[in-house]
Amino acid sequence: MPKEKIKFGWDYWDYSHQSEVRDKIIKNFGGLTPDYTWQNDSDTLPLDDMKHQVTNAWHNVYPIFYNHKQNEYAVEDKDTKEYVKSDESFMYVISTNAGPSVWCGGTDKRSTLFYNIKEHTKQHIRKGKVLVVVDFSFEGFAIDGLDPYSQKEMGPHPHLVETAHKRAKEENFPIENIVFLSGNHKDPEYYDWWCKENKIEKRLNWILLDWCEKAISSDFKNVGETFESHLKYKSDNFEDMKTYLCLMRRWKMSRVYHHLALNYYDLLEDGLVSAVLSKHYLHNLFPDIDRTSLEMNNANEITNSDCAGEDDLQFNKDLVNRNGVLDMAVQEYKAKLKPDIIGLGLSKDTFKIRSPQNIKSFFRKLPMVVDTHRFDVLDSFHDWDINLYKKTFFSFVYETWAMSPNMVFYSEKIYKCILNFHPFIPWANCDTMKYLRKNDYKTFSPFIDESYDEVKNNSVRSEHLMKEMVRICGMDKKELLKWYESQGDILIHNYNNFMSDMRFEKSISDLLKVYRRVVNES
Repeated sequence: MPKEKIKFGWDYWDYSHQSEVRDKIIKNFGGLTPDYTWQNDSDTLPLDDMKHQVTNAWHNVYPIFYNHKQNEYAVEDKDTKEYVKSDESFMYVISTNAGPSVWCGGTDKRSTLFYNIKEHTKQHIRKGKVLVVVDFSFEGFAIDGLDPYSQKEMGPHPHLVETAHKRAKEENFPIENIVFLSGNHKDPEYYDWWCKENKIEKRLNWILLDWCEKAISSDFKNVGETFESHLKYKSDNFEDMKTYLCLMRRWKMSRVYHHLALNYYDLLEDGLVSAVLSKHYLHNLFPDIDRTSLEMNNANEITNSDCAGEDDLQFNKDLVNRNGVLDMAVQEYKAKLKPDIIGLGLSKDTFKIRSPQNIKSFFRKLPMVVDTHRFDVLDSFHDWDINLYKKTFFSFVYETWAMSPNMVFYSEKIYKCILNFHPFIPWANCDTMKYLRKNDYKTFSPFIDESYDEVKNNSVRSEHLMKEMVRICGMDKKELLKWYESQGDILIHNYNNFMSDMRFEKSISDLLKVYRRVVNES
């Protein structure tokens, strides 16, 4: 029986396969897929500017069919002109890069959703012949990011469904032929509520796609570890065990605050904790660093990252002996940690966490390197050490987003805990544990007090987390080993649930239902 064909249309397919153009894309923008093709709904082609940050660079829907579902479906790629000429239907993928303000902010032509679609493709969309898929499943963003909590962490960005409906109407696109793939687990419920509130009769298709869950589970199906092997390691290496694991590659301010809290409560020595301060973050000390672009050009290849490199490691080692430089770094972070900026450390019991004395005490302990001594790889999906999970009893996880009450997003950080039979306490958005349970995972109550998960106020939720960290780190190693062993049923259940494809298959089924309707109706 022949495979069902999934047709993908690319505005720049023929253009990108001209030899001279292709060589420049490979050289300057090697992360573009499929096959080094300049992306849909993108702006002009600055092929000679390797610092240019492509508006729409990353997507998951194509590799899903090309890699994960290749035994069931046949992928076809053509220039959109070819499909239009033969009057065929196809899927038009708009990938995204950075926050929504970049690709649908509407402040200029570059950031206006649908504006840069080629005119012949727009006409085909208006005829109902194209399924338009906006894929931002790499990261979750709140549909409504206008609340102060979201803006503290993500900056201002447009209301996503208002923008999508408005732009579809302006372009005369059939809204029912548009799909948004999002990694935010709150989005489908919120969109349903928004449509009812605004009496929307024709809806776009908002589909949850938890790409991180699928990517991690499929890549590490044969890791060869079990709960029993993790428990045995902990028992056999009892004296060398650390209490918890806490990794911080990027210095987002709410993460820095919690590292400072670990220092303030004297918990750093109890854990395997990573932190290397990048000069990128010290604007006053290093004003001339190029901060105009970030890592994105080539997978696994540093371009211009805000993450620490080899020279930063040495800078951290020298920091303790350079009092003038140390004091300037402390003052800069004191300013960054003001409560009106980060919204944390607001109570009389926690304001000392942000004090210059505690910041300096923490900086004097840098660098903290536990996971690698290499700085030329930025792929946290694949380049990590399983032994970190064996050597600790649980993880204190800093999720990608933690402040907004309108989103729940799970990155590889939480899923690596599940893969490695590790209980975890997340500094993450409220309702993070609630939505795990909705996805058939078990969480860790009563072994961990998870009342923090219901607290919308970020400062109060942070206090709850730290109280639980202090409590668990107060256990001796015998208690911790028993505590860990008692959660075996939970950890095994979560691993098995994680390795199933139920949620992924539902997402793909929902997408295919819309695709087939467009193909069959046209």
